[in-house]
Amino acid sequence: MANVGVNTNDSVSRGLRSPVFPDGTFEFVPIKERADLADSEAIPTYAELRSWTGRAPSLAAFVPQGLGQYRAHADPEFETHTYGDVVTPRAANLARTRPGDEIWFLARLWNHDGTTFAKGSGFFLVGLLRVEKNVLIPGGVGPEELPSELRERIAGNAHYGRLLAGEREPCRVLIGDPGCSRRFARALAVSPEIAGHLYGGTWDPVGRVYVRDGEALRNRNGRLRSFETFGSVTRSIQSFLDSDRLADSEHLRILRELAARHGASSPNGW
Repeated sequence: MANVGVNTNDSVSRGLRSPVFPDGTFEFVPIKERADLADSEAIPTYAELRSWTGRAPSLAAFVPQGLGQYRAHADPEFETHTYGDVVTPRAANLARTRPGDEIWFLARLWNHDGTTFAKGSGFFLVGLLRVEKNVLIPGGVGPEELPSELRERIAGNAHYGRLLAGEREPCRVLIGDPGCSRRFARALAVSPEIAGHLYGGTWDPVGRVYVRDGEALRNRNGRLRSFETFGSVTRSIQSFLDSDRLADSEHLRILRELAARHGASSPNGW
C-alpha cells in the first residue's frame, strides 16, 4: 500500500487538496513538484492535468488561484499505469516488489460539494496497480541511456519527467499491467473495518484495536495496530497482505469486491 497525493501538510501550507464529491467521484491532486524543476516543460502543470470527473477542464480548477501553473509531481499516473519513487528508506519496500504484486493507492481526500470545499477529510483507496515490471534507474543515468521501449513505456511517469528535466537521482519505476491496473471510478472510504481488511485482521470497537486469531495485531515495533495511527503507519510504502496466506486471501477477496463496487473491476480478472 502506498500513501500518495497531497496530504494535510500540503493543505495547510499551500491549500492543495484532492476533492471527493457527494457521489463518491474524486479528483486526484498530486503534490507540487520541486522548485528547482519549475522551469522544465517536461513536467506538467496542474493546468495541464485533466479533470477525470469532467467537472472542469483541468485540475487547476481545484487548486488555489495562482497555483494552476505550478509544476505537479503526477505520480502515480493512471493513463498508462506507472508509479515510481526515489530510492529512500520510505520507499525501500518497492525493491522487493515482483511481477503480479499489487500496489493499492491510498490518498487523503477532502469533501467538496461540487462548488467549493466543505468541512471534513479522510483516507480513501483510489486505485491499484498490478506490477508487470519493476525498473531501477541508477543515479547518474540520463533518459538517452535507457532502452527506447522502456522510455516509451514510462514516458508519462513523473520520475521520467524529472530525468528529462536533468535530474539524475536514483529512482525506481513500477510499470503496471494495463489490463488489471485501475483508477477507481469512486473513492473507497477507509473505515476502521476496511482498515482491518488492509491489516489482515478484525476491528475490535471495544478495545479499539485489531485482532487476528484471538491476538491483538502489532506492528514490527510491537505497537498495537489502531485506527487512530492508520495515517502515520501508512506513510511508509509497505506490504500488509500475502495472497499465499489463506486468511489474507479472504481479506483480499473482500477488498476486491468492495473495489469492484467502486468501479474498479478488471476485464481480465484480478
